[in-house]
Amino acid sequence: MAHTLEDAGFTVIGPFENVSDSLEAIAAEMPDGAILDVQLDGEDVELVANSLNQNGVPIVFHSGHAKPCELEARFPDSRFCGKPCTPTLLIDTVADALESAAARSA
Repeated sequence: MAHTLEDAGFTVIGPFENVSDSLEAIAAEMPDGAILDVQLDGEDVELVANSLNQNGVPIVFHSGHAKPCELEARFPDSRFCGKPCTPTLLIDTVADALESAAARSA
């Protein structure tokens, strides 16, 4: 997935295997956007998503076992791609999330 996004012109940091590493990375530098699975190494990513959301970072949830309606209720500006999804769908969803965030902040 990282290579697919890099090939599409995105700068990728990560992937991060657990919540702790994710929180450490965003504490060091807040990203322009994030793709999150709802669980990392058995841990819920809500702390990571909350931190990103509070800082206006667009989030794309990429999960095979999450309920999009629940994520949208907690994170209304987020996007969702179920696993598996095509590379094109993921790229388009990330681009849309970034464009929407830029429009909101303009």
